[in-house]
Amino acid sequence: MALGSFQVDKRAQQLRKLTEISRALTYAVSLGEVLDLTVRRAAELLESHRSVLMLTDDQGLLSVQASFGLDDAMLDTFHEPLQETLIARLEALLVKGPNERFLGVPLVAGGDVTGLLAVAKPTTEGTSDEDDDEWLLSALADQAAVALEKSRLDETAEFRERLIGIVSHDLRNPVAVIMLASSVLARWEQLEPAAVNKLITRIQTAGRRASDMIRDLLDFTQARLGSGIPIGRKATDLHGIVRQVVEEVEIAHPERTFSLHHSGNAQGQWDPDRLAQVIGNLLSNAIAYSPKQSTIRITTDGTAADIVALVMENDGPAIPAEVLPHLFEPMRRASAELTNLNRSVGLGLYIVKHIVEAHGGKVSVTSAEGAGTAVRVELPRRV
Repeated sequence: MALGSFQVDKRAQQLRKLTEISRALTYAVSLGEVLDLTVRRAAELLESHRSVLMLTDDQGLLSVQASFGLDDAMLDTFHEPLQETLIARLEALLVKGPNERFLGVPLVAGGDVTGLLAVAKPTTEGTSDEDDDEWLLSALADQAAVALEKSRLDETAEFRERLIGIVSHDLRNPVAVIMLASSVLARWEQLEPAAVNKLITRIQTAGRRASDMIRDLLDFTQARLGSGIPIGRKATDLHGIVRQVVEEVEIAHPERTFSLHHSGNAQGQWDPDRLAQVIGNLLSNAIAYSPKQSTIRITTDGTAADIVALVMENDGPAIPAEVLPHLFEPMRRASAELTNLNRSVGLGLYIVKHIVEAHGGKVSVTSAEGAGTAVRVELPRRV
């Protein structure tokens, strides 16, 4: 079927737009910019009022990463494999009227499907351009897939550089303490016994800090690059683990005050060592970000039938609203105002999240000025 001059002009304009989009995606500097550009330009290219872009996660499940013309709250439930049910749900969400049709194409990178780009395409009476529309959207999806992969690689390289920088800086301090104290101890016959004991304590403390950082890095590697942080379940009492960890922390921080409250039955099938790691990381954060004279409150609640909850509260300043959603991302800190004694590689909360999720649980944070910060961990008794 021959195309009229109007349709020829329209296709020429769309091809020019596609070229412009390709150029814009090439110069996009962040993942967020690529995502936003893709959904907005997909709607513009196909004269649509609604578009959505989904990407696969490590488990191969698709979730919405960007949308145009849609309520974000309506998209939270989309987290499943690419299948007919998902397509039907997306079609129902995107297509609002009788003169619209659903059009969706996969994003492919390196031979693998990495996502899905879909729009609600208005239909025009008397024209049959479905194949051309699909070709245009596919061409845009291909450009987006390349840009997304480039952005991911760029962020991975930047992440690696930041990680090396943080590790080299933060590990240098405890190693320096160990080296200095060891050199002084080499002349121990000139020292008083009290001074020797003080130096030994400093070496032990610095060694423990370095060991904790190395453990966090190993756990991070497993969580991000491997099959996840491994756990070994056995009958465990959360009340008892909390008391044990708090007692250990009290020895290291005799200047701090801790308040414990237990209720109900806190028995469950968990990994006690990993839960101790969670509690220790949360306590370290609470100590680092709260005034020395304040009390850190720890509550374990086993009154529910299926869930045991741990809540840790401190009276530190509120976490900024823009930081709160990213608190469990690697190398994130609630504040930059930390002393060298409190510094870490910034992986503690990231590891907390992965350990809790490995148990089938969830972790959340609330923070407000004047009310302090509370971290809540919920653990199913068994999975």
